[in-house]
Amino acid sequence: MNRSRTRCALAALPVLALTLTACGGGGVAKSDSDNKLTIWMMTGGPGDNPLIKEATAEFKKDHPDIDVDIQIQQWDGVATKITTALASGNPPDIVEMGNTQTPLQTYSGGLADLTEDKKSFEGSDGWLDGLSAPSEFDGKLYAVPLYGGTKVVMYNKKMFADAGITSPPKTLAELQEHCGTLAESNKGTANFSGFYLPGQYWFNGMPFLFAKGGEVASQKDGKWKAEMSSAANQSGLKAWKNFQNTCSTPSSRGVNTDSPDQDQLFADGKAAMAYVKAWEPAAVIEKNPEMKENIGFFAMPGYDANSTMPVIVSGSTIGIAAGSPDRDAAEDWLRVVSGEKFQQRMALKLNLLPISPEFTPAGVPEQLTVASGASKVSRPLPNSPGEATLETERYNEQFFSKIASGADIASSSAAYDKHATEAFNSLSD
Repeated sequence: MNRSRTRCALAALPVLALTLTACGGGGVAKSDSDNKLTIWMMTGGPGDNPLIKEATAEFKKDHPDIDVDIQIQQWDGVATKITTALASGNPPDIVEMGNTQTPLQTYSGGLADLTEDKKSFEGSDGWLDGLSAPSEFDGKLYAVPLYGGTKVVMYNKKMFADAGITSPPKTLAELQEHCGTLAESNKGTANFSGFYLPGQYWFNGMPFLFAKGGEVASQKDGKWKAEMSSAANQSGLKAWKNFQNTCSTPSSRGVNTDSPDQDQLFADGKAAMAYVKAWEPAAVIEKNPEMKENIGFFAMPGYDANSTMPVIVSGSTIGIAAGSPDRDAAEDWLRVVSGEKFQQRMALKLNLLPISPEFTPAGVPEQLTVASGASKVSRPLPNSPGEATLETERYNEQFFSKIASGADIASSSAAYDKHATEAFNSLSD
């Protein structure tokens, strides 16, 4: 594929409204080292935590003469900002990206090819699929995983015990039965959910499809085709709708996790279970300290007792600008932050999932241990730059909310396939 041509194609992506300045030449590489690494890292991750100073100190043991300038970026609009910066003649040396935004950058031609050096990155054979797959394009590696995150079920131990439930469920059917038992035990609590599940929470919905053998999309001869209308996905959507409608409140069908705040609902005793990120239990305890000894975790059970639901791994990757004059030093910095030592420190300090399950250290909170185990059964999203389009539009949230709210599954899926197929192929040659 002509990467300069691809870079120009990005300028036509209407949703991201990209304005690129180097379409003709594929970026202007500097010829001489400037003895400085300018690193863009995102808010909410290791970059804006004191922990990053440890990585810099480790890096400077071998590169004492290179300055490291960490610049924190906001998530809003960052895909456009990164793509434009990488296409310029003076890009940052290193950029962090959300994993669903990564295919847009690997496709753009603005990142350095790391393929030949992949084995030099510690634990690269065990990288989580949800982070490693978006980091590749046309069989070549253009980014390295930085950290991951996935969801687990948080439950109220006291509510389970009071309802006579002695252990977490082993299957989805058993979990759904627990919802009814918990609702009956807490019938005096208005708007109670056995399992609070907002309709827009597609990170919970999509695994129901994966567990049936479904795929979001397939690729053949360079073209993508969305597959929401497949028999497997139709079965998964029906199962998810039934679960959501049975276990959560009717008012939850049209909302996301922050409207209302699901952590607040759990802290207030309005829900016995919720599907959460690793940092959310701390938010619950902050809202209600009495919950501290009363929270447990388990992986979302599958359709049978032999496996849990596949999970979607979210998180960040990190890559080097093709125009960086300090390529070797930049790779060394990537080796530090993706190495086991830093990954373990990050897990212990920030409750972020290491990029390989083998890196998960002893002593992390229970939810992170459960998440690490669940991440071994993960499924990546389509490795297409169009995935960033769907994310910008919040299209998946809208789709699952429609299903939860009673929209016809077949016709809604057909509309999804049409729109998603166009998005996935919008930047094809």
